[in-house]
Amino acid sequence: MASTTILPRILTVLALAYTANADWRDGNGGYGNWKNGDYEGEGPPWWGGRGGRGSNSTSNNDSYRDRSDQAGAFGSLSDFNHASRILIAHAVLASLVWVVFVPSLAILLRLNIKNPIVLKLHALGQIFSYIVYIAAAGLGIWLAQQSAGFGIWNDPHPQLGLAILAIAFFQPFFGASHHRIYKKRANALQAGQPTKQPGRTTPGRTHLWVGRILIVLGIVNGGLGIRLASYSPFQSDATSRRAGIIYGAVAAAMFVLYVAFVVFFEVKRARFQAKEREERQKAIDNKQGLPTYDESEESVGQNLPRYS
Repeated sequence: MASTTILPRILTVLALAYTANADWRDGNGGYGNWKNGDYEGEGPPWWGGRGGRGSNSTSNNDSYRDRSDQAGAFGSLSDFNHASRILIAHAVLASLVWVVFVPSLAILLRLNIKNPIVLKLHALGQIFSYIVYIAAAGLGIWLAQQSAGFGIWNDPHPQLGLAILAIAFFQPFFGASHHRIYKKRANALQAGQPTKQPGRTTPGRTHLWVGRILIVLGIVNGGLGIRLASYSPFQSDATSRRAGIIYGAVAAAMFVLYVAFVVFFEVKRARFQAKEREERQKAIDNKQGLPTYDESEESVGQNLPRYS
């Protein structure tokens, strides 16, 4: 089921990237709101006195000058086009990771959590997703550095993106630690040794909830990225609206699917655990109501006829 939902989403994201690229490289030499020397928009609040909404006294000419300076920071038209392609690659890679790859691999694990092949696919797939996100973050860092003088690092998008990158680094270690403890307990139980019941461990719970939080933050940060790009000279208002609508629709659909699987799995798990507890209690009650082996032998011996 997960594989049938991945391909349409990949095609949708790539179609969005193609549309955005065509819009950014229009034949009139215009780039987004910065067209033919006429600035048509406003900067983000964190630009302050540099042409954003943070300063009421700033004129549209100041805003245009900031956009011109920002575009000119790339040195030449070819550098600007190169930066446009970098932005597209950054957006596509990061969106694929947090809207498609990570949620789909989490769903895959829930489809058959006890299958070792599924477990390996989940682990290797998530490691691959993190490597892709490292590449996306590297592209984003390069873009931010080109316009560092405009306060890009004050925007929540790059800040949240780097926080996600740092936190996600620890996820494979949490998952591997949980698997090692679970396997150790299962082997001990099978050998008849005293041990805790195999189940969720502290590293496992950490891995589970950090992963869920990262999926939410990653999807939200994608929307913040579209917002940030709308302030840049790369993207027009029309492109921003299209990107927001398409990204919002795909991300919302994937998030609803992911939440549905999480709720279904947790409800199923709770019912299974309740049934297991009930069966264990019945076994204990039955054991308490029957005589022990020694008691049975004594009663049998007492009923036998005595011979002198």
